[in-house]
Amino acid sequence: MHIGTFDTGKLTVACVEDPVATARTLRPLLADHADQCEKGRRIVASVMEALRNSGLFHITAPRRAGGPGHKLITHIETVAELARACPATAWAYGLLSGITGTALGLKPSMKERLFRHGSELFCSASAPSGTAKAVPGGYRVSGRWGYGSGCLHADWALNGVNLDKALGAQPVLAFLDLHDPACSIEDNWHVAGMAGSGSNMIVAENLFVPEELILKPVDTPPAEVPLAMEGLEARDRWPMEPLFPLGVLAPMLGTAMAMLEHVAGAVDRRQVVGWAYVTQSASEALIGMIGRAAIEIDSAWLHVRQAAAMLDEVAQRRVLTGYDKARIQADCGYAMELLRGAGERLMDVAGPGAFALSNPLQRFWRDLNVGTRHNALNSHLSLELYGRALTGRSSNIRLIPDIGPVPVLSENQ
Repeated sequence: MHIGTFDTGKLTVACVEDPVATARTLRPLLADHADQCEKGRRIVASVMEALRNSGLFHITAPRRAGGPGHKLITHIETVAELARACPATAWAYGLLSGITGTALGLKPSMKERLFRHGSELFCSASAPSGTAKAVPGGYRVSGRWGYGSGCLHADWALNGVNLDKALGAQPVLAFLDLHDPACSIEDNWHVAGMAGSGSNMIVAENLFVPEELILKPVDTPPAEVPLAMEGLEARDRWPMEPLFPLGVLAPMLGTAMAMLEHVAGAVDRRQVVGWAYVTQSASEALIGMIGRAAIEIDSAWLHVRQAAAMLDEVAQRRVLTGYDKARIQADCGYAMELLRGAGERLMDVAGPGAFALSNPLQRFWRDLNVGTRHNALNSHLSLELYGRALTGRSSNIRLIPDIGPVPVLSENQ
């Protein structure tokens, strides 16, 4: 593991060559503070400091900004590794690092406004839950955005807003300065699982946002343009639509892996009360259930790797179609179903003792059940989307309105 540095223009930050290995070294610290993270409903201060010092928040920073420019799959693997210790911390970290990487990839004039110190972190709630009215030099933004994961640790929020009717009522993304008095965080994240992600409500009341800090879809060039441009990096060609489901799926992968590790590691000493086995390892049925859970988790990883390769590799050669994006959404939704099923199976093996509050398995189980129910991972709707694409029907997801036709060539061509 080697850690170098890069300069954001304001502050020199650690740059990690092997993020997964770095994340692995932090797992004991995250595990030690996982209960505290859940009770405090935010990343613990000492963990946050360690994450900052590790350089992991900047692993997707583009090389033109001095960063390592890691692939999407590396980011997914890093989030999953952290989740094997504390899923809620990993969830918040994944959103913060992903959006911060996006900000670091913007044009220099925007970065100059956003990175005042160089160590700023960014969260996002992309649903257009706010409104923006044009004023001289920019907009006045007001709104309420739920599920602002990581907002307690962020300096900026990249949130969805609707421009007023006079401007065409188009949805855009606006950078909101969370340190501005016009912004606040409403403490409403009281949930059964993923409590430590701190996914509270972001509130803005008449916040001024400069024109330059508004990202409008109409200003985004067609996908064919960056494909032909020289000097761009892989992340510049990642389509937006698949990024969110892949991002929220990443911590769920690590959560299921942690459950498998806990359950498989205890079979030689855990008794099966009331049954004629000395320990669980004597039961072929229980061992088979562990094997099935493991292959479900492995299968989820295969779908995730296939989906990530579409962005890291295929999107670098050609523009991804709506059908491609529908298939990626289906990969994510089905992977979620596999992971939740594996978690249920593992809790069946672990037995009632796994639900004791002193047992970390129950926290992993609750985090997995809440996290995999994110709307971006709905397996039934995602598989319906794929079926619609295959049978020439209209899309059922707003983010991908065009999902056809079915290509003659495979998605790898």
